[in-house]
Amino acid sequence: MTAPLLEVTDLRTHFFTRAGVARAVDGVSFSLAPGEILGLVGESGSGKSVTGFSLIGLVDPPGRIAGGSIRFAGQELVGLPEDRMRAIRGKRIAMVFQDPQATLNPVLTIGTQMALALQAHGRVSDRAAAERAGAMLTRVGIPEAATRLNNYPHEFSGGMRQRVAIAMALLNGPELIVADEPTTALDVSIQAQILAEMKSIARDSGTALIWISHDLATVSSLADRVLVMYAGRIVESGPVGAVLRAPLHPYTRGLLDSLPAMAKPGQRLAQIPGSAPSLLALPTGCPFAPRCAHADAACATPPPRVDRPGRHALCHHPLDAAA
Repeated sequence: MTAPLLEVTDLRTHFFTRAGVARAVDGVSFSLAPGEILGLVGESGSGKSVTGFSLIGLVDPPGRIAGGSIRFAGQELVGLPEDRMRAIRGKRIAMVFQDPQATLNPVLTIGTQMALALQAHGRVSDRAAAERAGAMLTRVGIPEAATRLNNYPHEFSGGMRQRVAIAMALLNGPELIVADEPTTALDVSIQAQILAEMKSIARDSGTALIWISHDLATVSSLADRVLVMYAGRIVESGPVGAVLRAPLHPYTRGLLDSLPAMAKPGQRLAQIPGSAPSLLALPTGCPFAPRCAHADAACATPPPRVDRPGRHALCHHPLDAAA
């Protein structure tokens, strides 16, 4: 059996504010195999992006990793000195952010930025860097790549800028890419193209991918497994097909029912009642209980772990048992 590339155990990332401690990530555990695509889904504020930032050591004060373990290729990343983390970040673990304009420097050409990203991790000539950068732009579907290296970010469309950001993430041949909602601002046709390209890249190169999204429909067409997060915790995990066909947790069911494709023409879209709780004042017991139609007195206590073959959920009333 192949050893996991990434093992996250009881990860806790907290933000220490004047109003109190916000437990953005509260006891998250999962593993990732080489070449596997993992979907991480949930509403805004569920902790999924903070989980991604924690993996590459980009949590800014007042946030910090308060406990747990992140082992990458057998090496512990929690507590790793910044100079050693910098050698891993961008080379072995790369990240694609939601907004490419926050990634790309507006006053440098694309070719210059890609060359700097390569030369930060090794001795590479300008000519070799340009050839590598052009090859990566071609790989993500940017035509006339050699010419476009001389362009600035504002000369690209939003979809093309995101492709450039993905190409930069691929430059150093990373073993793991963390993609934080990189297609949210793009139209549906461009989303589909980028999803297909990312899936092809993971399959062809053996690169593992963590795809962070609020959209279960997107994850269903890309991921092998899915983790559903709520209030800083993983409330359900399993193979993406099994989870979407028969979710165990009422929150996962609610996310599925709220997809526009689930509504009939002329029918109002379903929604999960209420709103996500404040991470500064989580309810006792199950954090989803105030919004859950299945909640009862038992939900005032911490939910038990419910195991099924290859999957699990945290719930007093898993949906398959209720059925």
